[in-house]
Amino acid sequence: MKKNLLFLILPLLFSAVSINAQTKSWDFSNTTLFPLTSIGNSDPAAPYTEKVLDGLGLYACSPTAATPITNFAIIGASATTFLAPDAFGPTVNRLQLKGGGGAVAPVYLPVQRYLYFNVSGACTVKVWFKSSSSTSTGVVFVTDGTNLVGSTSSVNGVATVLTASYANTAGGKLYVYSDSASNLYKVEVTGATVNTPALANNNFQSNSSVSIFSNGKQVNVANVTSETQVNVYNMTGALVKSVATVSDLNFELNSGFYIVNVKSAEGEKSVKVVVK
Repeated sequence: MKKNLLFLILPLLFSAVSINAQTKSWDFSNTTLFPLTSIGNSDPAAPYTEKVLDGLGLYACSPTAATPITNFAIIGASATTFLAPDAFGPTVNRLQLKGGGGAVAPVYLPVQRYLYFNVSGACTVKVWFKSSSSTSTGVVFVTDGTNLVGSTSSVNGVATVLTASYANTAGGKLYVYSDSASNLYKVEVTGATVNTPALANNNFQSNSSVSIFSNGKQVNVANVTSETQVNVYNMTGALVKSVATVSDLNFELNSGFYIVNVKSAEGEKSVKVVVK
């Protein structure tokens, strides 16, 4: 009787494990999800470009408007096979970072050319990648913006898999970037739900004359002519400031990227601002 009961319980246990072990992956050979040629931006007046595709954030930013990034996240042909224990391929395409993330240890917050996603808790992140050529070394990092979660180098274009363990049970935002022009083939998250919010348009407006811009740590809301609701969201979609006003105003925010939404009787506008 006990043996029969054990045989009944074991399948249920394995079923529970398989349900809890959530996995989300992005295969850059999937041209339905990643039909990109590049998400870089050649407009000097707006040197940053950002997209969220299938829960994966892709961010290109120029440190200065005079040198915009135009070639980040190019999807291109590259037949590569990754061997066991993390066998994958042969692949068709890869995502080209075309440069580093601009973060140098002990700083682990990239400022350009990076991927990101939000996770609900502790998880394992794997990145299938290789350096950009047979004569170069590329290091890929997974960080939470403050701490290093994991890093691995690919030497002379050897197909390599980075495995990084994120221990924060509360979850958070994770970044994937390189110190050079590495090529990514696949990214996978196991053990947590990916919940990266889709972005609002960088600039959306409807009959609104309000002007929104940043200057250092200050955000300015100008040309307010009627009762206006101002809401500020960080890049995870969380509301960080909300204020109603009938006149121009300015306020300070911590360094980062924000969506400022203004809404009044005359219309609505959302603008992405950079606070330094």
